[in-house]
Amino acid sequence: MFFGKTPSVDEPFNIGIDVSGEVVEVGSDVKRIKIGAAVYASTPLNDMGTLAEYLILDEDVVALKPSNLDFNEAAAVPSGIRRMLDCEAREGAVGMFAIQFAHEIGARVIATTSTRNVELVKSLGADEVIDYTQDKWADVLAPHSVNALYDCGVEPSSWNDGAQLVLKKNTGRFITLLPMPEPVKEAGFGAQLIGHVSSDDKSAKTLEVITEYIESGKARPVVDTVYPFEKALDAYAKLKTCHTQGKLVVQVHP
Repeated sequence: MFFGKTPSVDEPFNIGIDVSGEVVEVGSDVKRIKIGAAVYASTPLNDMGTLAEYLILDEDVVALKPSNLDFNEAAAVPSGIRRMLDCEAREGAVGMFAIQFAHEIGARVIATTSTRNVELVKSLGADEVIDYTQDKWADVLAPHSVNALYDCGVEPSSWNDGAQLVLKKNTGRFITLLPMPEPVKEAGFGAQLIGHVSSDDKSAKTLEVITEYIESGKARPVVDTVYPFEKALDAYAKLKTCHTQGKLVVQVHP
């Protein structure tokens, strides 16, 4: 029901949100995008299905892809951006972009990740990295020292058990990638729970801004593995392990 419908044999869920490719046809009302354009896009959650040879998309969700990315790299960008600070973030796509943009605006970035990804996260702009396989971030950070915490790892108890200890009194802010499954405790000192922040709005304008960042070298996608179309099930099997280092891309056409 999260996607607005129940799947069935006749109408199963289509798979895939992000896409990059070449435009082969446009409607008569399309003005901004031309045939032959190299583009990228992210579909609304209720209209998924990018794991396909051809797609029909609203012009409002399509942007010209960054000129310095190939199609596989460009396909790794859109939904990670659309969901975007001392910042608590993991090695997923959203966290990786959050680190880069927070660094770009001058924030001191504190990130959590696993041992194998410490150097990668540092290379993206994190000033301090906490290895969550060795330490709990709430025990490492000084009490009430963090301005904002972005929970990309979706830890059920982050707000109740950790964030309230490390966020600054009165001005601290806590944001999550997904709704929190546990009952929420009220902060006793003024820090604000922003909660779940995500966007399913038309994404072309956002992507155009991101293109400028990527083309100027201020941000980059991280791709774990590119799979050929016939190995798509292997990609989803790896995704289920929750141990990817960046985005997994399925290449429909080589």
